Amino acid sequence: MKNTPWLIIGAGAIGLFWACKLEKLGNKVHLVYRSENPGKKITLESLTDEEGQQQVSVSTHKIKSFKAEELTAQYDKVLLCTKSFDLKNAFSQIANHVTSDANIACLCNGIGAQEDLQNILLDTQNLWAGTTSEGVLKIEANHIKHTGLGDSYFGQWRITSPAKEFPIENMTVTNIHQRMIEKLAVNAVINPITAIFNIHNGDILNDEFKPLIDATLSELSSVFTHPKFSYAQESQHLTQENLKNRVHTIAQLTRLNRSSMHEDLRLQRQTENSFISGFLLDNSPIELPVQRLLFDGVAYAEQREEVKKKLLSLP
Repeated sequence: MKNTPWLIIGAGAIGLFWACKLEKLGNKVHLVYRSENPGKKITLESLTDEEGQQQVSVSTHKIKSFKAEELTAQYDKVLLCTKSFDLKNAFSQIANHVTSDANIACLCNGIGAQEDLQNILLDTQNLWAGTTSEGVLKIEANHIKHTGLGDSYFGQWRITSPAKEFPIENMTVTNIHQRMIEKLAVNAVINPITAIFNIHNGDILNDEFKPLIDATLSELSSVFTHPKFSYAQESQHLTQENLKNRVHTIAQLTRLNRSSMHEDLRLQRQTENSFISGFLLDNSPIELPVQRLLFDGVAYAEQREEVKKKLLSLP
């Protein structure tokens, strides 16, 4: 693989983390920011070592930062670390600086934005969808804290023959759609519930939320195991028991974290609701009354108190 610079779009926690990660792997990295300039050095504070053991370490990474309009080079490796609703627009702003055979990767929550991006790419460009379970917090414009080890995977959004390898070793998977559905399933429980009730991830395991969690999982398993669901081939294994184990594990591992949707509501920012609950509502072959309540509770602040009462009274 050519040692040309990676172009990372987005200077949030994940964008800064990947800038440091790629630089650590020996890559040149150029970072595009929108509002907060992270400067030329990013501080990465890690709370765990490579084995996941508690060990605080601090490293500094030299990264060149630009606004989109300041770019002059051409890039053949791009990683978009934006919110789902920003993905297509963020790429459009730098599209003139991307080669016709570039590998273009994206890390965003939910499903739907990837296809929108694919539709504006050249046939000769490769789109890679990614998922990550790394825990990262942004402390300042140029300072992030790595709070938990996780796995990251990338797969071709549209499979080509022969299949290609992602430009970073040991991250290529062939079943990225399945992995994204699995992540969507967990997000469709933890994100809206923590956002609506203003709680940490681990709090969803409290007794008061048990009927709500059970109802949400039961409804989701009915969609994912339904033969007419749009991703049925990738989701048949997501039974209620399977989903329960996944959600409980993630909630426990991230019990002190606040979900991204919780933070977006708290800071009065746009959420990825349309790409999580909204995606399920648009693609489900059956009615989803619980997901509809969760969607509305996030989307409409004026309905939130009423939605909370309905959610807590579910049988």
